[in-house]
Amino acid sequence: MTWLYSIIGTPLGYILYFIYEFICSNVGVAIIIFTLIVKLALLPISIKQQKSSAKTSVFQPKVLEIQQKYRNNQQKQQEELMKLQQQGYKPYSGCLPMLLSFLILFGVIDVVYKPMTHIVHLNDEAITSMVETSYSAEITSFFSEELAKKDGEFKKDSEKERNELILKDAQRIVDYYNEKCLKDGASAYDITVFEKVSPESVELIHTVFVTAIEEENALNPSDKKNKQKLISDTDLYKITDDEQKELDALESDEAKTEYRKAHSFAKPTIEALTTYQSYYGSYSCGGKDGAVFTATKSLQKELYSLERFGAIATKYGTDVTSRIYSSVSDATKTELLELHDNLNFIGIPLGQVPKDHMGFPMILVPIISFLLSMLQTFISNQTMRKQNPDAAKQMGAMNIMLWIMPFMSLWIAFTVPAGAGFYWAISYAFGIAQTFLLNKLYDPARLRAEAEEELKAMEKASKKQKSKPETEVVTVIDENGKEETLSQKEINRRKLAEARRADALKYGEEYHEDSDDDN
Repeated sequence: MTWLYSIIGTPLGYILYFIYEFICSNVGVAIIIFTLIVKLALLPISIKQQKSSAKTSVFQPKVLEIQQKYRNNQQKQQEELMKLQQQGYKPYSGCLPMLLSFLILFGVIDVVYKPMTHIVHLNDEAITSMVETSYSAEITSFFSEELAKKDGEFKKDSEKERNELILKDAQRIVDYYNEKCLKDGASAYDITVFEKVSPESVELIHTVFVTAIEEENALNPSDKKNKQKLISDTDLYKITDDEQKELDALESDEAKTEYRKAHSFAKPTIEALTTYQSYYGSYSCGGKDGAVFTATKSLQKELYSLERFGAIATKYGTDVTSRIYSSVSDATKTELLELHDNLNFIGIPLGQVPKDHMGFPMILVPIISFLLSMLQTFISNQTMRKQNPDAAKQMGAMNIMLWIMPFMSLWIAFTVPAGAGFYWAISYAFGIAQTFLLNKLYDPARLRAEAEEELKAMEKASKKQKSKPETEVVTVIDENGKEETLSQKEINRRKLAEARRADALKYGEEYHEDSDDDN
């Protein structure tokens, strides 16, 4: 589906770029203006949909009656519904506007989630390089934060135990590097390499992961046939088949626990690495190829990468950041740093994820988005009852789903970058304002009343047409060159009389015209 996002998002992206570049340099303000422009562009579609819904609602009682009357005869039911369509009933008239709105939503999501593509205009290669470096930097930061924790900071024994498990995994990575990746003459590392995010610590993570995957691939080239091997398939990450046999041979649970700790990453480390792979991507190796990084298909990877890039620059300075992201040009790094700073809107870093940064004012993004979503759902329900009270009675389970959606939006807004939740909140706010405006200018009750009058007029004209005798009038020119107006019936009578006269002359008979002969 990423191709669909990209196709629609590319032209919309130039709108956001123009706003950011020439109107305001703050991403939050640019999103507000961008959302307003999109809503205004969709306004004619919304107006058409509101009018169409009012017309369709007039036929709803008849539709329900037909469905009930012929519920056991689908063919007859379809025939009767077709007759209604001949009278003006258009059951799918609102589908096209909804489809267009839905397609544009794909593009809007693409624009909000991909600032590197649409604002800085980086190519795919540069973006993948940014994402790959951010992936290694994120893992390094994870170990760095755990290493910085002191004994007095742990409120529970479980927190201290978790910290010890993670640091033991960090030590395993360092030991692996020293054993299999250390170049001749180079000094060995110890766990203090993770005291900060640095070019050395980021490169260490990158080297260890690539080496572990390539080593596993070399040892088991036919394992799992052509399936690509990930870091999670390696001996560094998990217990191998041979180790599993040794583990099964152990008798005590304590011995098995200690064995697992020594031969595989701990659960909190695995959970973190799994999360980072969903954010950025992962290294993999298949066949004879070396390990390569493949960025995740998630649209949010650019926001995550930009946030990690900016966090390193803020904490360690631009010089360290420049050396970590050495594959990116200096001009691009300057643009990205400026973009990261401009992602801050009234104290809310739009590139961060609310569930990871629950403080104020970040918490406002998902909460406000949820409240506005609830309000829009309520207003939409009220509007629908005015437009189509008969259909509203039949909603049932659909109504429940409509009220569940805001809670799903709340959960999603907590788990995606705040920029996405901020867009949804602004979109809901403009949607509510648009609904009030349309209900004021195109009152659903008034539109329904007008549609009912239009239907009555059509039915009356139809009945009148059926009761009126069909008489077709044609203008002809007689043998003297004069125009004469005749009915089709008279024309037919004259043609028949002429044919009989010709027959009489042919057979020598006397012809008598019968003016009352209609045949």
